[in-house]
Amino acid sequence: MSTLVSDQRRVSVGIGQIAVSNDPNEVLVAYGLGSCVGVSFYDPATRSGGLVHVLLPDSEGRVSDGKEPARYADWGVAALLGELTRRGASKASLVIKVAGGAAVLGPANAEKFKIGARNAEAIKEQLKRLGLRVGAEDLGGTKGRTMELHMAAGRTYVRTAASSPTEL
Repeated sequence: MSTLVSDQRRVSVGIGQIAVSNDPNEVLVAYGLGSCVGVSFYDPATRSGGLVHVLLPDSEGRVSDGKEPARYADWGVAALLGELTRRGASKASLVIKVAGGAAVLGPANAEKFKIGARNAEAIKEQLKRLGLRVGAEDLGGTKGRTMELHMAAGRTYVRTAASSPTEL
């Protein structure tokens, strides 16, 4: 992973939130992706990208209050795509990376609820529905992750608390 220089700004993308940028000095970061799923989109032609931090798989018809535009997979993926295309990104050029969806609630709860697995599947379904393909993923397991989109190079990195960052 490239060394962060002092002029890079880390922009935290909280649960249910979206961040977009075309600033090469920014790094978009989704911390604490346990059962949550992070999705990064990057358009190399426009050098614009975004990151979404999804909490749950399906809104089940709920209407967004605007405070958490990416709370659900069906809201978040479409909202990120819409925001980037409004800024000139090409749907056909997007490089898409996905991470998270871990079973962090313990064995009994993980089997009962399967939130992480359901989130991962819902993200993939939404991307497919929108005609988008995942370029790389780091999904499942039992450890939470942090996902970073480095705008300067359009690279996405993932790390756990116990690991070094790896590029997706």
